[in-house]
Amino acid sequence: MTMRGWFVALLTGFMLLGCTTPSRTAKALSAEQVSQPEWQGRISVEVNGEAPSSMSASFLLRGDAKNGELDLYSPLGTTLGALQWTPQFAQLSDGSKHQYFSSLEELTEKATGAALPIDAIFGWLQGRDVSTTGWTADLSAISQGSLSARRTTPSPEVTLRIKLDQ
Repeated sequence: MTMRGWFVALLTGFMLLGCTTPSRTAKALSAEQVSQPEWQGRISVEVNGEAPSSMSASFLLRGDAKNGELDLYSPLGTTLGALQWTPQFAQLSDGSKHQYFSSLEELTEKATGAALPIDAIFGWLQGRDVSTTGWTADLSAISQGSLSARRTTPSPEVTLRIKLDQ
């Protein structure tokens, strides 16, 4: 094979590598974490205020409202952010840096653009109609893995949509 042939083969290999979707690295889980519920799918959050914003990502949610993890992924499978919380801390990691927050609401607002009702979300994902101030959830399609919720107060209005992988 000529030098040009080697170069073309090498270039083609790199191009094909660039088209692959990276696999998500499984984290080592403790025995307690293994027994906790886990959900995976797509999440979107739309904030309709003076400066409208939206985010959409694949996600993996583990744990509960007291001790949990939420990993957000881009369409190519790269980690956009890893949220972790316990009663002692709330942390957002983006791979190169860690940010700490005084509450889970501040953490979710930084990661998604809106403070999300994590307690209620865990209940909604389990099909329970949990009420939380300002939020209304539509669980009519939860058996098909879909839920939506809207916050009307306080402003700005927020729409949360979750579609679970089945």
